[in-house]
Amino acid sequence: MSPLRKILTEPLAQFFFLGAVVFGLYSVMDRSPPAGDKGVIEVGEGQLAQLFKTFSKTWQRPPTEAELTGLIDSFVKEEVFYREGQKMGLDQNDTVFRRRMQQKMEFLLEPSAEQLTPKPGELEDYLKAHEDKYRRLPQLAFRQVFFKSDRPGDGGETSATTALKVLRRAPETGGTSLGDTTLLPGRVDLTDADMIATTFDEQFVKVLSSAPTGQWFGPVRSQYGVHLVLIEQRIEASAPSLEGVKVAVQLDWESERRREIAARRYDEMKRRYEVRVLRPTDMQRPPVEITEAH
Repeated sequence: MSPLRKILTEPLAQFFFLGAVVFGLYSVMDRSPPAGDKGVIEVGEGQLAQLFKTFSKTWQRPPTEAELTGLIDSFVKEEVFYREGQKMGLDQNDTVFRRRMQQKMEFLLEPSAEQLTPKPGELEDYLKAHEDKYRRLPQLAFRQVFFKSDRPGDGGETSATTALKVLRRAPETGGTSLGDTTLLPGRVDLTDADMIATTFDEQFVKVLSSAPTGQWFGPVRSQYGVHLVLIEQRIEASAPSLEGVKVAVQLDWESERRREIAARRYDEMKRRYEVRVLRPTDMQRPPVEITEAH
């Protein structure tokens, strides 16, 4: 037996050999920055290629410039949370540590109850800035009689005009026997105008918005045909009062406040790092060829 072979069969030599292999693999796989670069986040070609390839495989197309920028921003955010979490001792060495770290950090960044308590006048200012979102929409309640637009000769207009004279003389008849069969509702209870438009169409609602209340009128065209309409009740659009929408306004204000505080705190953490993105000029192909492991 040769001296080299004899050495390699010794348990102590095998232990040192395996230790060197493990140490080498750890050195290759360790993503921690060098000791002198703790404040640098470098997005190199390898990472860019991985982001590029993962997106392309998921969506069956390469990312756009904006999407690639978003992927890089997400990676940097994850890295910032990862390092800050390490500094705080949140590392539990679990398999989903990085994602869990980000979730823990975001939880720790949650604003306090005091920060989510509006000061006097803040809700009023918020409502004023977003008044259209809470504005009360116009509402209508009405009855309608339908006439097909493919009636020979008149397209339903003449038939509707004749029926209108009958309804105005005897409105108690209701008009159900004067029109054509339809799946459209003969009566619509008080409903937002935009919802009525989804059933009939916007032009139909526009005509109804200026129609008289309490008497039959028409003909009014919709996408389906011709109608005679009796407006039974109308509620005009109105500006909201804080008392009427305070719960919704406060929930929206709190959500916006949370996002602002979280974004500001993240920016403060991110400023502690220098972000380097080493991007090739041509991103229509992966910057580095990656061979998937089998």
